[in-house]
Amino acid sequence: MLILGLTAAGFLSALLLGERDARRDSEHRAEVAAAQIRGRVEQGASLAESLRRFMVSVGGKGVTSGEFQSNASRWLSPAGFPASAWAEQVPASGRGAYERRIGRPVVTRSADGRVVRVGSRSSYLPATLVSGIPPMTVPGIDLGGEPGMSAARARASTLYDAGATPLLELRDGARGLFLVKLAPRLAGGVVRPGYVVVFLSELWLRAAATDTATLRLTVGGGSAGAPMRNAVHHAFTEAGQRFDVAVPRRPVHGAAVVLPWIILAAGLILAGSTAALGVNAARRARAQEELDRIFTLSPDLIVVADLRGHFRRVNPAVTQVLGYSEEDLLRRAYLDLVHPDDRERTAAEAAAIGAGKTTLSFENRFACKDGSFRLLEWTSTPAAEDGVIYGMARDVTERRRAETELGRLAGEQAALRRVATLVARGVPAAEVFSAVAGEVGRLLDAQATTIGRLEPDGTMEIVASSGTASRELPVGSRLALRPGMALCEVARTGRSARVDDYDDAPPAVERGIGRMGIRCTVAVPIVVEGSLWGSIAAGTERERFPEDAEQRMAEFTELAGTAIANAESRSALTASRARVVAASDATRRQIERDLHDGAQQRLVHTVITLKLASRALGSDDASASALVSEALDHAEQATVELRELAQGILPPVLTRGGLQAAIEGLASRTPVPVELDVSADRFPPAVEASAYFVVAEALTNVAKHSLAGRAHVRVCVGDATLRVEVRDDGAGGAHPGGSGFVGLADRLAVLDGQLFVESPAGGGTLVVAEIPLG
Repeated sequence: MLILGLTAAGFLSALLLGERDARRDSEHRAEVAAAQIRGRVEQGASLAESLRRFMVSVGGKGVTSGEFQSNASRWLSPAGFPASAWAEQVPASGRGAYERRIGRPVVTRSADGRVVRVGSRSSYLPATLVSGIPPMTVPGIDLGGEPGMSAARARASTLYDAGATPLLELRDGARGLFLVKLAPRLAGGVVRPGYVVVFLSELWLRAAATDTATLRLTVGGGSAGAPMRNAVHHAFTEAGQRFDVAVPRRPVHGAAVVLPWIILAAGLILAGSTAALGVNAARRARAQEELDRIFTLSPDLIVVADLRGHFRRVNPAVTQVLGYSEEDLLRRAYLDLVHPDDRERTAAEAAAIGAGKTTLSFENRFACKDGSFRLLEWTSTPAAEDGVIYGMARDVTERRRAETELGRLAGEQAALRRVATLVARGVPAAEVFSAVAGEVGRLLDAQATTIGRLEPDGTMEIVASSGTASRELPVGSRLALRPGMALCEVARTGRSARVDDYDDAPPAVERGIGRMGIRCTVAVPIVVEGSLWGSIAAGTERERFPEDAEQRMAEFTELAGTAIANAESRSALTASRARVVAASDATRRQIERDLHDGAQQRLVHTVITLKLASRALGSDDASASALVSEALDHAEQATVELRELAQGILPPVLTRGGLQAAIEGLASRTPVPVELDVSADRFPPAVEASAYFVVAEALTNVAKHSLAGRAHVRVCVGDATLRVEVRDDGAGGAHPGGSGFVGLADRLAVLDGQLFVESPAGGGTLVVAEIPLG
């Protein structure tokens, strides 16, 4: 009975164990298949992350279509993900501007697989850069209409998250899902929002499960594979979607089928038990093999460390990222590889983990073999019974670098807006200079910043300074430009300059630099209306400034130049108005003097003489006739003087006969021969008067100062502008800043006209006036 009982017990136990092992085997196959598929999805997300970093790492005009396609081919195709794109969201109102920018329409695939234009929608998600592999074959193909794409983009709302669509069938018959990653594109210093989209083929996902020939994959409601009645499921969540992997449940097979009958027939309980243990050992070996495969293929860094500070095991990703061989990593204490500034807190964190703490996120810098450092984000857990720490890390160097760059760009744009606001408000130039010096100092983390204006004597007057330069170069001081100074190089060449080392500088320069506590300097020119006005310079105690320091400073110098031009324009307008008022007062006083000294005196003499003649007529004096004749002579002289005075103000011939007749009169009274080429057209009175006075002033200078043998006057109309030219062959050397020319320039400025004077020594003089007729 005992043997029968043992046999029956062995038989039932063997049946139950067989069923359990078959179930566990199926569950293990489902788990391994899910892990393999998950690894492939994570691999796709990692490659999408690489593309995202690439999109923000390329400066200048940004990533081109050819560069994107080349990198997608090199990175994604070997991993089985050849179809990728960079897409950007475009509202319906911006569709036309987008199509003009990329030179292609927004398209989609029709039911028969043709590429056609997309109909009207509220928004689109066109692929600007594509790998050229279906379904992302041509730029402009709209991905926004694919099911689940909006939800995937919502899940990929930060730089660290990825979103996936459900498993779907495209119009060209392909099946798979889209993996979406937020990926701003840096182009021309402007960050354009967008997404990296990678297509994961359903066949490629299912092929990841190498040990399972038959499975059914369900992602977000979309399925692939034949339906199964008796299946084992294993689910996981990745990229915001639930992935369900189903494999057929295997029936009891092999030794587990016959073992109960053998036990029942022969009573060999021990042999049956041994066989069952052997089967289980083999399965555990296969499971361990799968885990080892995941450990080896994982793109993340996986390590096993002991509590004494050494690695016991590292996966290939560690050697690839850090560049050391596995032997080097296992031989050295891992704290030796940590950045010196991070060692103390890394040691404290390792001690806390060894005491039982689980770390979800801890960042430190590890040294690579080439001397660079990589920033790693660790997740660690202890295994106290084994005396080891299990750790997994992701390389977040590029992510943090991109975040830093975005923060720098945002700070730079904010600084530019603050300075631009001051310029737009028209504040004094000194306030703008002070703001620019402060913003540049903060932007470049400079210890000294100064702005100087070039003076005619070759020195530079300091108009703003900050940091240590405020003591050495206060506002209002004069700086002598010496060789070896960045400011001197800017003044000499008109281009940006930098000095990274003052070891060979003259002693005076070296002493000044030493007092400011700086080691290198960058200087950028300030150009106002095409001419070099001055320079802005920044100094730092670091070894050197970043390579793009000049470019970043140049944006501020443009604002400074605008502020200077505005201030000089306001000053010039004020001075011009003052000169016009002064000229008007002087002319009025001159007319008053001319009337008092000339015609008025003549008229007084005429009245007195007529009174004397009247008395002489009353007494029959013979002198009455002579007195009347004298009074008539005085009256005629007064008339002549009044006419000449009126002609000096505005000659009557100009009003009656026009500009041609008036200039002919001027030429006839000029002692130098004058050739005339004057348009006979009539112009507005103000234009004719201004043109007349330009010719009169120029011919007066010809007669008095030029020593010319002849002169030429030309008046013509072109492009709705009256052009007046007066040229002579005299000695030249006329000064454009003389009172006569300045007065003419002020008169022309009232009509939006301009005056040009060319008078090289020995080369004659050319006076040109241009007066708009519009």
